[in-house]
This record gives sequence, structure tokens and C-alpha cells, in this order.
Amino acid sequence: MDQVVSAGAATEDGMTASASGRERLLTAAAEEFSRHGYAGASIAAIAGRAGVGKSTIFHHFESKDALYLAVIEGAAGEFARTLDQVLDLDRDVHDSLEQFQVAHLRHLFRNAKVASLVLRELRGEGPGETAGKVRDVVAGNFQRLVEYLAAIRGRGGIREDVDPQVAALTMLSVNAFAFQCRDVLREFPGLDISGDPDQFATAITDLVVRGLNVGPEAEGDKA
Repeated sequence: MDQVVSAGAATEDGMTASASGRERLLTAAAEEFSRHGYAGASIAAIAGRAGVGKSTIFHHFESKDALYLAVIEGAAGEFARTLDQVLDLDRDVHDSLEQFQVAHLRHLFRNAKVASLVLRELRGEGPGETAGKVRDVVAGNFQRLVEYLAAIRGRGGIREDVDPQVAALTMLSVNAFAFQCRDVLREFPGLDISGDPDQFATAITDLVVRGLNVGPEAEGDKA
């Protein structure tokens, strides 16, 4: 039997009846997929969690694959819009990269369920039918950071010998590791990432940018 919610009432996942059917389905699907994996998540369970009938799912999405991909595309699209705001070639490099790093870590925590799905895909643990499409979605945002770093390098903002792909991978992977291991890292002094993700992201940016840039003192040491 479909779950019935009154107008404006919150469900167990914080969804409300006022949210659109599609939005509620995406929220419910993210929860089910992250808890049970692609194979273990059922259309019936997703519909029940969203408080709609199964037919509503197929009104919005042609298949379970399409729903799964839409969940991931939604989060990736949100982050792509963030990239438009923070990766500004006319701003100070350190400021732009710090804003990027902070925004990315916030994004992971805010979209924890979907982030877990994406990381599962990148480890090759997702459904084979959608793996390539998911990686294409994620690769798009990765490439935007690479292109920004390459453009900044072309302007002399970072060292000429820096590989933009390696730099981008370093920044993204540190955040991904911190997000995945946040419960374990909490036991390490000073590494409660969940408690202060902005401070962690800022520290990583400072470390990366100082590594990318060679100041006058370092140049003098080489002489």
C-alpha cells in the first residue's frame, strides 16, 4: 500500500507532500540506493518511501537505470553550477581554489547519500549498465577543474611544470577520502572533518597552493 502523507507533512526522510513528485522520488531513490545498492533497491520501496505509487516512478523515469542516473546527475549538476561561481579566472588563484575546495567538501556532506553512490561507481562497485554514464557525469566536473588549472597555468598563476590533471585529482581525492573516512578520522586528534569541514578544506588549499607556487625565497634557495 502506498504511503499517504498530508499536505505539508514531513516524511521520515524530511520530504514534504508539497515537494514535487519527481523531487520526492529522487530523494527517496538516493536513500534506497545508498542503503541497499543498485541491485538491492526496489522500485516498490522507493515508491513507498516517496509516498507515491509505482506508476508515478515510471511517469517520471522510463526505468530503474534512468532513475539511478537522474539521482547522480542531479547532484553533479548542482555542483557544476557551484563551479561556475567559484572558478573565476579573474580572481586570486588561492581564493578561487579555496572556495572550490570548501564548496566541494560541503557538497559531499550535503549530498552524502548520492556522494556515496558516486564513489561506489568510481570503485567499480555499481551496476554495469550505468557505470559508463555515471563516470561521464563525474568526469565533466573533474574536467572543468582541470581546464581552470590549465588556464591559470597559462597565465603564469601556477608553476609551468604543474600537471593540471594531477593537481585536480589531488584536491578532489583528499576531500573524497576525508568524506569516506570521516568516522574513523574523528578519532584522530584535530581531524574531526564533520565538525569543521571548512577548516579542513581551507588547510588543504593552502597546502596545495603553496606547493603549486614558487616564491622568491624558494627560487633563491635553488640558486
